[in-house]
Amino acid sequence: MSNSHCPHCGGEIAAGALYCRNCTRRAIRYVACPSCQEPIADDATYCPYCTQKRPTDQDLVAKALNVSVIATRLGAWLGGGNFTGVFFPPVIAVSGGRIRVTRWTLLGLRTHHQEIQVSRVASVRYTKGVFWGGLMIETFGGAAEDISEKGLRQEDARYMAEQLKSVLSERF
Repeated sequence: MSNSHCPHCGGEIAAGALYCRNCTRRAIRYVACPSCQEPIADDATYCPYCTQKRPTDQDLVAKALNVSVIATRLGAWLGGGNFTGVFFPPVIAVSGGRIRVTRWTLLGLRTHHQEIQVSRVASVRYTKGVFWGGLMIETFGGAAEDISEKGLRQEDARYMAEQLKSVLSERF
């Protein structure tokens, strides 16, 4: 059997060896950790060097998703029962693998932010009303409150639900 060279330090490694005896790094079937760039097993869930979780395909798709929906002014007022919604309608934004809802109260003097990771979403439901649509985002195991927003344009709510469902379908 012939020897090969380590892709990291250039040292000689025996044929079939998983690790280099010079630098002790993985020599075959490895990928670079996205966080620290050290070589880890291609089937590893966590990096043994920096202990960061290796992102799944769903995580990568979720981070690439960038969608934002603003409720209609009248729909926010009638659906949410808050007069401030006329001036500052709620916003649902998905970016960086997180879903963030921003609501204003006291005529815009106070803001409330609700944020969850896309990976914590169990299901997404689009509700169709007579004039406006709604969005219900449920989470796993009660880790965070479910997100429910009414008063959205039907097309916007449907589009947001479809985008989130496409990310969730990557899970299975």
